[in-house]
Amino acid sequence: MKRLLVAVHDVTPAHAARCDKIFTLLDDLGVTGIALLVVPDWHGEWPLESHPRFLRDLRRRREAGAEIFLHGFRHDEAGHRRSLAQRIKVAGRTASSGEFMMLELGEARRRIDRGIEVLETCGLSPVGFVPPAWLFGPGTMSLLWERGLAITEGFWIIRDAASGRCLFAPALSWSTAKPWRSVATMGVAALRLRMERSRSVVRVAIHPPDIDVPSVARSLRATLERLLATREVVSYREALAAD
Repeated sequence: MKRLLVAVHDVTPAHAARCDKIFTLLDDLGVTGIALLVVPDWHGEWPLESHPRFLRDLRRRREAGAEIFLHGFRHDEAGHRRSLAQRIKVAGRTASSGEFMMLELGEARRRIDRGIEVLETCGLSPVGFVPPAWLFGPGTMSLLWERGLAITEGFWIIRDAASGRCLFAPALSWSTAKPWRSVATMGVAALRLRMERSRSVVRVAIHPPDIDVPSVARSLRATLERLLATREVVSYREALAAD
């Protein structure tokens, strides 16, 4: 069976209107069993627990089969400055969203613990953790195992942190940071559809700004429609269990 993983990143009340549009698109296409990568306090200004309507929708989607992931705590890099090595390592990948890449282990532990606490209090028990921009800091993986956050992912793979099982499934995603990046990533999406027809699992990562750019939104819809014609949407747990 060919499978499809669909993840919505940066799920936060700060992007409520964009998330509503993305959820409407997915509902229209009949996509359930998605992953929701939730940020507990976007940029330190959007505490999840202060937005009950948004939370009600997330809980409803979790009850319908969505998997909840802790996605950093703030998502940004406020209060930290990148070293030269870090700037070189992530050149072109993110301007200011490498939160967990920047943190010492003690602070990473504190933010993960606080994030779990917020999500649990909100009725959104997480099954895993994904760092913003897929950028891990030293020791972060061991924290996931300690905290029971079994599932995680990087750009290239998804992983069961407890067993070490990995599944190669490069993220198919778009960028709207610059017009040329939108055009380039739409081209990559079209190419990936042709290249990965035989791959057992394809992973689509959706970010809230994707829905703001009409051409990117059309590319997203067309990509999902093509994939859904030949694939079944599965959860991360199901994908890892099958491989």
